[in-house]
Amino acid sequence: MHPPLEAHKQEGCDDVIEALDQCHRAGTFNRFIGTCNSAKRAVDECLKKEFLAMRAANKGKTLEKRKRMEEIWRQIDEPPAEFKNETK
Repeated sequence: MHPPLEAHKQEGCDDVIEALDQCHRAGTFNRFIGTCNSAKRAVDECLKKEFLAMRAANKGKTLEKRKRMEEIWRQIDEPPAEFKNETK
């Protein structure tokens, strides 16, 4: 099962989405008797590739954000240099 297909959300899969839509429009029962299965598999594969690419991009962003947050936490945990000199 795939999500609702909208070309503006899945830009890389326009051609396979259109092929599946044409197959469904060609006959009412095409989707029920398996005529459009190859087109559906192509859509599923394309959506999977898009999902994996999006997940990799999000993981990269998350790692960058995590590094920034760890730097901020480190700065919070370490007292400033002027406080270090006063305590000695």
